[in-house]
Amino acid sequence: MNYILHLNAVLRKFAQDERITSSHRSLYLALFEVWNQKHFPQTNMVNSKRVMGLAKIRSRTTYIKLLQDLKTWEYLQYHSSNNPKIGSLIEMFRFDTTVVQKMDKSCSISEQVLVQKLVTINKHKNKHIINSFKQTCPKNEQVVIAYFKSEKRSTLEAKKFFNFYESIGWKLNGRNPIIDWKACARNWILKADEMKSNQRFNEPSQNRDNLRTSRNKNYGEPL
Repeated sequence: MNYILHLNAVLRKFAQDERITSSHRSLYLALFEVWNQKHFPQTNMVNSKRVMGLAKIRSRTTYIKLLQDLKTWEYLQYHSSNNPKIGSLIEMFRFDTTVVQKMDKSCSISEQVLVQKLVTINKHKNKHIINSFKQTCPKNEQVVIAYFKSEKRSTLEAKKFFNFYESIGWKLNGRNPIIDWKACARNWILKADEMKSNQRFNEPSQNRDNLRTSRNKNYGEPL
């Protein structure tokens, strides 16, 4: 049972069904919660008081009416019980398959195989996506030094880069893992060059005449 696919399908069906009210949704989700807790049996014996409490339904008459609606509209099968000590039987129809179940049919073997295949395919896709964005970090400091040398940078700069990102767990902004440390190193180099360029531009010239004196001064003139 893929409960995510099931819930998504049911909610889409609710959105398209103009007969469904908020009370129907609340009751169905309460029944789904109980069904989930019992690991999705084909037939589920429920306690009406408990379900009414979860669905925030106070009137038993309203509860029975909503159940009958969901049964008529083929969201579930409902078998009432006249014995107060025995709960009613609810059969939740599955919507995690491409084939919608009928009221008098349980999930077939072919549908179960289809669900298993869909789940397997989704797992492989998700695994591939996760692996494609897997965090990459240099194995050690020597790898970083070798890369910086290939970029004609100093060993000292490579060590500064390695020590900085090693100390913060190879993350950007303290949260996002670094996907490509070499790209991060290139940004480090570009920023370092930019800082050096700005520093040179802002440094005062050694030949600057801070006293604004004339270079052709006549020392024979009195002060």
